[in-house]
Amino acid sequence: MKWRMASFALAISFALPVAGGETPTVSPDSVPDVLVREQRTVLPKVAPVEEDYARNCQGCHGHEGHSVVEVPRLQGRAGWFTHTREGRAYLVQVPNVLQANLTDERVAAMLNWLLTQFSNEQLKPGFEPYTGAEVHALRKQRIESVITRRREVVDGLVRAGVIPDATALAFSLEPGRY
Repeated sequence: MKWRMASFALAISFALPVAGGETPTVSPDSVPDVLVREQRTVLPKVAPVEEDYARNCQGCHGHEGHSVVEVPRLQGRAGWFTHTREGRAYLVQVPNVLQANLTDERVAAMLNWLLTQFSNEQLKPGFEPYTGAEVHALRKQRIESVITRRREVVDGLVRAGVIPDATALAFSLEPGRY
């Protein structure tokens, strides 16, 4: 029962308005949940890229790009990483993106979506969307320690003048950790 409610909540959280203000919907008859069918509940369709985010990222980063302090906040922050080559690579090379069971093209689409959805104002001017080929090349490069690499990337963003100091991207319970 819990997974049904979670699935329903997930579908509702990603409703996309379309032209004319209407939201595309899924017929209750096509949903395996008995209660949805019996109650004729209208479910909004979820775009594939949003489903990929929900299945691969939302559990930790939340449906609005933020959750708990132990998990890096995407909302209002992730776009800063696009300002340097190292930062751009880092977004692909974090473990759950690197190892996501998605094609390179779907990872690229998901990253482009989450960056514009949650951190559009922080994107590098003239932001070039990720491509499947770029993601493919970056996924071949593994980083030993995500914490060490993040620290290096954030320090590089500070040196480049993109962010004022490392606290702009802090996320840990321990002061000074980012």
